[in-house]
Amino acid sequence: MRHLFLLREARSPAIGAPAWGDAVVLALVGAVLYGALALGTRAPAAVGGPAITLAPSALPGYAAQSLGRMAAAYALSMSFTLVYGHVAARSKTAERVLMPLLDVLQSVPILSFLPVVLLSLSAVLPVGVAVELAAVVLLFTSQAWNLTFAWYQALSTEPTELREAASTFRFSGWLRFRTLELPHAAIALVWNSMMSWAGGWFFLMAAESFTVGARDFRLPGLGSYLYAAAERGDVHAVTLGLGALVLLIVALDQLVWRPLIAWSHRFKLETVTGDEAPSSWFLEALRSSPFNMMGVWHPVVRVPHVRQGR
Repeated sequence: MRHLFLLREARSPAIGAPAWGDAVVLALVGAVLYGALALGTRAPAAVGGPAITLAPSALPGYAAQSLGRMAAAYALSMSFTLVYGHVAARSKTAERVLMPLLDVLQSVPILSFLPVVLLSLSAVLPVGVAVELAAVVLLFTSQAWNLTFAWYQALSTEPTELREAASTFRFSGWLRFRTLELPHAAIALVWNSMMSWAGGWFFLMAAESFTVGARDFRLPGLGSYLYAAAERGDVHAVTLGLGALVLLIVALDQLVWRPLIAWSHRFKLETVTGDEAPSSWFLEALRSSPFNMMGVWHPVVRVPHVRQGR
């Protein structure tokens, strides 16, 4: 595979060093788990779920709702990534707690988050809101960890000469983030975003079709449509649901991810001319569109390629 995902380097702790960071992490996880379980005991005893229709005409609406949940989870994941990874990369003290905590969280099976989160939220919020939030949280846990590791690694491996230039010119925090940190991490974030969405699609059915005893926490969407079709043995509906899901994924690939890959390649630092840059028909269409000629998104699609010379 030509593109490598930036992951956090493994670091071996010094022999005999106090593992106080691990102790703090375990205490925090235990406290959060205890609080969530305590709230879960107050959840409603019975919840009636929505009626899931298998009519083909319902698929566009279900696809839009599933896409909205995935987008909300991704926005939450990216916000978490930018803050969490930045704090961990810039503070050695915070790093000793935050990175072990991230290791613990990513090792917890994703589906084990859902019952605790769902029951605790339904105890304090209206059921409809709680179920939507729980679905977004589950999708968030399938997207956030690899994004955070990629962002943390990118910040930890910034070229020394660029960091020194930013310090020499006294860049503000925002200017440093916009002109150095984010461009340096752009390629890793785009590729890991694709991985995150792939993981989210995998867990979409569980997020939208969860039930606990007499509590029906299903949500209308492609995941619940496929679950209901499989449960009723409707092969035609299963085929339609899978077709809609594949069509949505392909559309996102062509209209979002391919253009982003081609756009982010211009931030690649290289000392010699590399392989042919990736291309996207949709990005080229944007570049040649009348709106771009009017300067609507000219700064976005016309960023010059960065090449590091010697």
